[in-house]
Amino acid sequence: MTLLSIVQDAADEVRATQPATVAANTDPDVQVFLRLLNKSGKALMKSAAWQVLRKEQTLTTVSGLEQTGAIPSDFDRFVPETFWDRTNLRQIAGPITAVEWQGLVASSYTGTQRKFIYRGDSVFIIPAYSAGSTLAFEYVSQNWCQSSGGTGQTAFAADTDTGILDEELLTLSLIYAYLDSEGQPTAAKAERDLNNYLKTLLKNDQPNGGILTVADIFRGGRHFDGVPTITSVDAVFS
Repeated sequence: MTLLSIVQDAADEVRATQPATVAANTDPDVQVFLRLLNKSGKALMKSAAWQVLRKEQTLTTVSGLEQTGAIPSDFDRFVPETFWDRTNLRQIAGPITAVEWQGLVASSYTGTQRKFIYRGDSVFIIPAYSAGSTLAFEYVSQNWCQSSGGTGQTAFAADTDTGILDEELLTLSLIYAYLDSEGQPTAAKAERDLNNYLKTLLKNDQPNGGILTVADIFRGGRHFDGVPTITSVDAVFS
């Protein structure tokens, strides 16, 4: 499926006029579909550590606290407890809070458990490294869709773009988001359809993880570090 076919399918479902184009279409109604789809895609990307979005980053340490160039360009967040020093076979704890980090720096921390903080698109590790150690961590990519040529993107930009996240999930998310934004009573059924599909995907994608509900994703724009916990906050699509 492409951006165009996702929007066309959603338009059919909500009984709106099916557009012939989307990305370059200046019709305000079509632009609403595009905005809601991109908003839904970003919320879904942040909702769980989807296996299709997880990647591995390796780096060789430089001397000092700051490890420049450690963060990839498509980085969204760390997968917890995956940061390892492969040279010395030790896990690196974190990301820690700014409060803890400043306390460690102020006290010239020299413990055996290395800890890290993520700041200004750099990774800082204490105690400081010498050059030459190999480190690795997993992260969640912010690129939940891609161009027709396979280049990852953070939003749909052309009619031929495709989803990296499950495209039926994106379609159901758009249907729910549109109906909810319009205050339609059928939004409740769309929410149930989306919720059922989402649970099935998460069960297969992360069999040991917690199960999200639609409310967890679309009522607060939650930012997950890894396996999600269940909570409910105000609606994003209000």
